[in-house]
Amino acid sequence: MTDLKKPLKRKTRIAPIHGLKDEIVVTLYPGGTIGLREAKHRREYTLSIGFLYQEAIRAAVIAEKRLKKMAKKK
Repeated sequence: MTDLKKPLKRKTRIAPIHGLKDEIVVTLYPGGTIGLREAKHRREYTLSIGFLYQEAIRAAVIAEKRLKKMAKKK
């Protein structure tokens, strides 16, 4: 796998939700940070990749618990 030595930017299309346009720019920064911003806008929101990983695990656990709870009700 290649080490990240300079910022890497990519555009992604998302479904229009919460007033967002259809393109988000994702920037991976060296040092474990990810930046997100709407295309054609300057305001960027940054988060650590470690935090995002923890949140993804938390969301998966919550979804799994919800499915188990629904299965018990049936």
